[in-house]
Amino acid sequence: MSPGVFVTCCLGIGAVLFPISTSAQAQRLTDRYDLDSFQVRYDLPGGLDEVSGLALDDEGRLFAHDDERAVIYEVDVETGRVSAGFRVGETAVRGDFEGIAVVGDRFFLASSTGMLYEFRETSPRSPTEYRRTDTELGSRCEVEGLAHHEVDESLLVACKETPDERHIVIHRLALDPSRGVLEPIRVQKQGLRAAGGTRNFSPSAIALDPRTGHLVLLAARQEQILEITMGGEIISLFRLSKSRHPRPEGLEFAPGGLLLIADEKDEAGARVTVYAPR
Repeated sequence: MSPGVFVTCCLGIGAVLFPISTSAQAQRLTDRYDLDSFQVRYDLPGGLDEVSGLALDDEGRLFAHDDERAVIYEVDVETGRVSAGFRVGETAVRGDFEGIAVVGDRFFLASSTGMLYEFRETSPRSPTEYRRTDTELGSRCEVEGLAHHEVDESLLVACKETPDERHIVIHRLALDPSRGVLEPIRVQKQGLRAAGGTRNFSPSAIALDPRTGHLVLLAARQEQILEITMGGEIISLFRLSKSRHPRPEGLEFAPGGLLLIADEKDEAGARVTVYAPR
């Protein structure tokens, strides 16, 4: 593999809407999607019973992984068909994988302890070489979400748990090492309570809304979706229906403005739910 190109960062119920910020309200996520009415839902195969991350490449192809074995599957957004998948490493690396991002032809897979794996796509069921980097975030961040921010030229790492009890923390890993250490994005939890939400918000996924440039965070534990600016300003917050999304762990936006949410297996099995914009 090529030498490193990034540096360690500083280290049943309908949707309930909580409008918070007055900025960009005309574009807020909660006005553009009706989470009471999904377009289609696809069941996922056994290899994705514990689906934990979704990511798009530059061609609009959707990829998914589970949280125990580094096997990457392609999911057809239109048909729900899932590829045989390709594995990272000779026998598929094992770990607690919690996020995936694609930058050009480079794939990144993050573990909960802050290990970052970089690799390229190979043919189905074929192994691929990889490079592993310790981001050194593990001591102060339980990683639970990864996304690529093209404009910022960084990887965004969402923390499910962090010693900072006052903020939701999103670390930024620069793709260009000459930029040095990047400041994390911090969201004040006090704003969540003021909006009528829960005091805590434990991210399970992160995605960039390409239409607004806002970041969207999913919290499986609190059953909520939070929309923020890159500066950490809260735009909107709403609750998910637990009957529809019992274990939401993956989030992504697809071509045409489609919003995708992946749920781990429960009595109904793992699945991807597709919401079309209004």
